[in-house]
Amino acid sequence: MNRRILIVDDDRQMVKTLRDILALRGWDSDGAYSGEEAVAAARARDYLVVLMDVRMGGMNGVEALRAIRAEHPEMHVVLMTAYTASELLAEGEREGALRILAKPVAPDDLATFLDTLMHGTRSVLVVDDNSEFLHTIATLLRARGFEVLEARSLDEAVLTLEQQTPGAILLDLRLDGIDPTDSVLAIRRVSPAVALVLYSGYPTALAETTARLPAAWIRGTLQKPFPPDRLIALLDAIFAN
Repeated sequence: MNRRILIVDDDRQMVKTLRDILALRGWDSDGAYSGEEAVAAARARDYLVVLMDVRMGGMNGVEALRAIRAEHPEMHVVLMTAYTASELLAEGEREGALRILAKPVAPDDLATFLDTLMHGTRSVLVVDDNSEFLHTIATLLRARGFEVLEARSLDEAVLTLEQQTPGAILLDLRLDGIDPTDSVLAIRRVSPAVALVLYSGYPTALAETTARLPAAWIRGTLQKPFPPDRLIALLDAIFAN
Protein backbone atom coordinates (compact mmCIF):
# COMPACT_ATOMS: atom_id res chain seq x y z
CA MET A 1 0.00 0.00 0.00
CA ASN A 2 1.29 3.44 -0.97
CA ARG A 3 2.48 5.33 2.11
CA ARG A 4 4.59 7.87 0.24
CA ILE A 5 4.05 11.57 0.90
CA LEU A 6 5.63 14.70 -0.54
CA ILE A 7 6.25 17.54 1.94
CA VAL A 8 6.51 20.97 0.31
CA ASP A 9 7.54 24.16 2.13
CA ASP A 10 10.12 26.86 1.46
CA ASP A 11 11.03 26.55 5.14
CA ARG A 12 13.57 23.72 4.99
CA GLN A 13 13.45 23.13 8.73
CA MET A 14 9.67 22.68 8.53
CA VAL A 15 10.10 20.08 5.81
CA LYS A 16 12.71 18.21 7.87
CA THR A 17 10.55 18.31 11.00
CA LEU A 18 7.47 16.98 9.24
CA ARG A 19 9.47 14.27 7.48
CA ASP A 20 10.99 13.15 10.79
CA ILE A 21 7.57 13.06 12.45
CA LEU A 22 5.98 11.06 9.66
CA ALA A 23 8.92 8.66 9.42
CA LEU A 24 8.18 7.63 13.01
CA ARG A 25 4.62 6.84 11.89
CA GLY A 26 5.74 4.61 9.04
CA TRP A 27 5.47 7.09 6.18
CA ASP A 28 8.02 7.27 3.37
CA SER A 29 8.48 10.92 2.46
CA ASP A 30 10.28 13.22 0.06
CA GLY A 31 10.86 16.94 0.47
CA ALA A 32 10.48 19.85 -1.93
CA TYR A 33 11.13 23.52 -1.26
CA SER A 34 9.09 25.33 -3.90
CA GLY A 35 5.98 24.92 -5.98
CA GLU A 36 8.10 24.22 -9.04
CA GLU A 37 9.96 21.42 -7.24
CA ALA A 38 6.66 19.97 -6.06
CA VAL A 39 5.27 19.77 -9.61
CA ALA A 40 8.46 18.09 -10.83
CA ALA A 41 8.47 15.61 -7.94
CA ALA A 42 4.81 14.69 -8.49
CA ARG A 43 5.62 14.11 -12.14
CA ALA A 44 8.47 11.76 -11.24
CA ARG A 45 6.92 9.71 -8.43
CA ASP A 46 3.56 8.37 -7.31
CA TYR A 47 2.47 9.96 -4.01
CA LEU A 48 -0.62 9.14 -2.03
CA VAL A 49 -0.68 12.74 -0.84
CA VAL A 50 1.17 16.03 -1.27
CA LEU A 51 1.29 18.18 1.87
CA MET A 52 2.11 21.70 0.73
CA ASP A 53 2.42 25.20 2.14
CA VAL A 54 0.28 27.87 0.48
CA ARG A 55 2.67 30.84 0.79
CA MET A 56 5.91 30.22 -1.10
CA GLY A 57 8.11 32.33 -3.32
CA GLY A 58 7.70 31.79 -7.05
CA MET A 59 4.89 29.31 -7.71
CA ASN A 60 2.66 29.34 -4.64
CA GLY A 61 0.89 26.31 -3.23
CA VAL A 62 -2.40 26.91 -5.05
CA GLU A 63 -0.64 27.31 -8.40
CA ALA A 64 1.33 24.12 -7.76
CA LEU A 65 -1.88 22.36 -6.73
CA ARG A 66 -3.47 23.33 -10.03
CA ALA A 67 -0.50 22.05 -12.01
CA ILE A 68 -0.32 18.76 -10.08
CA ARG A 69 -4.03 18.07 -10.35
CA ALA A 70 -3.95 18.80 -14.09
CA GLU A 71 -1.46 15.96 -14.60
CA HIS A 72 -2.51 13.69 -11.72
CA PRO A 73 -6.22 14.23 -10.89
CA GLU A 74 -6.17 11.22 -8.56
CA MET A 75 -3.35 12.61 -6.36
CA HIS A 76 -4.49 14.04 -3.03
CA VAL A 77 -3.18 17.52 -2.19
CA VAL A 78 -3.46 19.02 1.31
CA LEU A 79 -2.59 22.66 1.79
CA MET A 80 -1.07 24.21 4.93
CA THR A 81 -1.20 27.88 5.87
CA ALA A 82 -0.38 30.13 8.79
CA TYR A 83 -2.19 33.05 7.13
CA THR A 84 -5.75 34.10 6.53
CA ALA A 85 -5.80 34.62 2.78
CA SER A 86 -9.45 34.00 1.99
CA GLU A 87 -9.25 34.46 -1.78
CA LEU A 88 -6.22 32.20 -2.13
CA LEU A 89 -7.69 29.53 0.12
CA ALA A 90 -11.02 29.67 -1.70
CA GLU A 91 -9.15 29.16 -4.95
CA GLY A 92 -7.38 26.18 -3.41
CA GLU A 93 -10.74 24.65 -2.53
CA ARG A 94 -12.03 25.22 -6.06
CA GLU A 95 -8.93 23.56 -7.49
CA GLY A 96 -9.57 20.43 -5.45
CA ALA A 97 -7.47 20.67 -2.28
CA LEU A 98 -8.46 17.72 -0.13
CA ARG A 99 -8.11 19.73 3.07
CA ILE A 100 -6.60 23.01 4.27
CA LEU A 101 -4.71 22.69 7.55
CA ALA A 102 -3.69 25.51 9.86
CA LYS A 103 0.00 25.87 10.72
CA PRO A 104 1.60 24.90 12.96
CA VAL A 105 0.18 21.46 12.21
CA ALA A 106 -0.26 19.28 15.32
CA PRO A 107 1.78 16.08 14.69
CA ASP A 108 -0.80 13.70 16.16
CA ASP A 109 -3.65 15.32 14.23
CA LEU A 110 -1.67 15.15 11.00
CA ALA A 111 -0.76 11.49 11.48
CA THR A 112 -4.37 10.61 12.30
CA PHE A 113 -5.62 12.50 9.25
CA LEU A 114 -3.15 10.75 6.94
CA ASP A 115 -3.92 7.31 8.36
CA THR A 116 -7.63 7.95 7.87
CA LEU A 117 -6.95 9.04 4.31
CA MET A 118 -4.94 5.91 3.57
CA HIS A 119 -7.47 3.50 5.02
CA GLY A 120 -10.52 5.43 3.91
CA THR A 121 -10.08 5.14 0.17
CA ARG A 122 -13.11 2.81 -0.01
CA SER A 123 -15.00 4.61 2.72
CA VAL A 124 -18.44 6.01 1.86
CA LEU A 125 -20.48 8.54 3.82
CA VAL A 126 -24.23 8.08 3.28
CA VAL A 127 -26.33 11.14 4.14
CA ASP A 128 -30.09 10.60 4.38
CA ASP A 129 -32.73 11.66 6.90
CA ASN A 130 -34.77 8.54 6.10
CA SER A 131 -33.38 6.09 8.66
CA GLU A 132 -34.84 3.03 6.94
CA PHE A 133 -33.34 3.85 3.53
CA LEU A 134 -30.06 4.86 5.15
CA HIS A 135 -29.87 1.49 6.90
CA THR A 136 -30.67 -0.36 3.65
CA ILE A 137 -27.92 1.39 1.69
CA ALA A 138 -25.39 1.05 4.53
CA THR A 139 -26.09 -2.69 4.84
CA LEU A 140 -25.72 -3.18 1.08
CA LEU A 141 -22.40 -1.33 0.93
CA ARG A 142 -20.93 -3.11 3.93
CA ALA A 143 -21.87 -6.45 2.36
CA ARG A 144 -19.88 -5.40 -0.72
CA GLY A 145 -16.77 -4.57 1.32
CA PHE A 146 -17.11 -0.81 1.72
CA GLU A 147 -16.49 1.02 4.97
CA VAL A 148 -19.66 3.01 5.65
CA LEU A 149 -20.22 6.18 7.65
CA GLU A 150 -23.78 7.32 8.31
CA ALA A 151 -25.31 10.77 8.80
CA ARG A 152 -28.99 11.56 9.30
CA SER A 153 -28.69 15.31 8.83
CA LEU A 154 -26.53 17.83 7.04
CA ASP A 155 -25.06 19.04 10.33
CA GLU A 156 -24.11 15.47 11.24
CA ALA A 157 -22.53 15.01 7.80
CA VAL A 158 -20.44 18.16 8.15
CA LEU A 159 -19.28 17.13 11.63
CA THR A 160 -18.28 13.71 10.30
CA LEU A 161 -16.31 15.28 7.44
CA GLU A 162 -14.44 17.52 9.87
CA GLN A 163 -13.17 14.39 11.62
CA GLN A 164 -12.89 11.79 8.85
CA THR A 165 -12.08 11.61 5.14
CA PRO A 166 -14.35 9.27 3.16
CA GLY A 167 -13.57 8.61 -0.47
CA ALA A 168 -17.15 9.24 -1.59
CA ILE A 169 -20.40 10.73 -0.34
CA LEU A 170 -23.92 9.59 -1.22
CA LEU A 171 -26.19 12.57 -0.60
CA ASP A 172 -29.98 12.55 -0.63
CA LEU A 173 -31.18 15.82 -2.15
CA ARG A 174 -34.38 16.03 -0.10
CA LEU A 175 -32.59 16.48 3.20
CA ASP A 176 -34.21 18.20 6.20
CA GLY A 177 -36.07 20.57 3.89
CA ILE A 178 -32.76 22.25 2.95
CA ASP A 179 -32.31 23.59 -0.56
CA PRO A 180 -30.34 20.90 -2.45
CA THR A 181 -27.77 23.40 -3.72
CA ASP A 182 -27.12 24.59 -0.16
CA SER A 183 -26.53 20.99 0.93
CA VAL A 184 -23.95 20.47 -1.80
CA LEU A 185 -22.21 23.76 -1.00
CA ALA A 186 -22.02 22.86 2.70
CA ILE A 187 -20.38 19.52 1.82
CA ARG A 188 -17.97 21.19 -0.60
CA ARG A 189 -16.87 23.78 1.96
CA VAL A 190 -15.61 21.16 4.39
CA SER A 191 -14.48 18.52 1.86
CA PRO A 192 -13.98 20.12 -1.56
CA ALA A 193 -12.30 17.19 -3.32
CA VAL A 194 -14.62 14.37 -2.25
CA ALA A 195 -16.42 12.33 -4.92
CA LEU A 196 -20.05 13.36 -4.51
CA VAL A 197 -22.97 11.25 -5.74
CA LEU A 198 -26.45 12.78 -5.60
CA TYR A 199 -29.63 10.74 -5.44
CA SER A 200 -33.32 11.56 -5.19
CA GLY A 201 -36.78 10.23 -5.87
CA TYR A 202 -37.58 13.54 -7.56
CA PRO A 203 -36.00 13.48 -11.05
CA THR A 204 -36.82 17.12 -11.80
CA ALA A 205 -35.12 18.35 -8.63
CA LEU A 206 -32.14 16.12 -9.38
CA ALA A 207 -31.78 17.47 -12.92
CA GLU A 208 -32.23 21.10 -11.84
CA THR A 209 -29.67 20.81 -9.06
CA THR A 210 -27.00 19.22 -11.23
CA ALA A 211 -27.62 21.84 -13.93
CA ARG A 212 -26.95 24.64 -11.41
CA LEU A 213 -23.65 23.17 -10.18
CA PRO A 214 -20.26 22.83 -11.87
CA ALA A 215 -20.06 19.46 -13.60
CA ALA A 216 -16.73 18.66 -11.90
CA TRP A 217 -18.40 18.75 -8.49
CA ILE A 218 -20.71 15.77 -9.14
CA ARG A 219 -19.37 12.30 -9.89
CA GLY A 220 -22.74 10.72 -10.50
CA THR A 221 -26.50 10.83 -9.96
CA LEU A 222 -29.02 8.15 -9.09
CA GLN A 223 -32.80 8.27 -9.26
CA LYS A 224 -34.62 6.39 -6.53
CA PRO A 225 -35.37 3.58 -6.56
CA PHE A 226 -32.09 2.61 -8.19
CA PRO A 227 -30.73 -0.91 -8.79
CA PRO A 228 -28.09 -1.85 -6.20
CA ASP A 229 -25.70 -3.02 -8.91
CA ARG A 230 -25.79 0.42 -10.52
CA LEU A 231 -24.72 2.03 -7.23
CA ILE A 232 -21.91 -0.50 -6.74
CA ALA A 233 -20.69 -0.03 -10.31
CA LEU A 234 -20.62 3.74 -9.84
CA LEU A 235 -18.63 3.49 -6.58
CA ASP A 236 -16.26 0.92 -8.05
CA ALA A 237 -15.55 3.33 -10.92
CA ILE A 238 -14.91 6.19 -8.48
CA PHE A 239 -12.51 4.20 -6.32
CA ALA A 240 -10.71 2.77 -9.34
CA ASN A 241 -9.51 6.27 -10.31
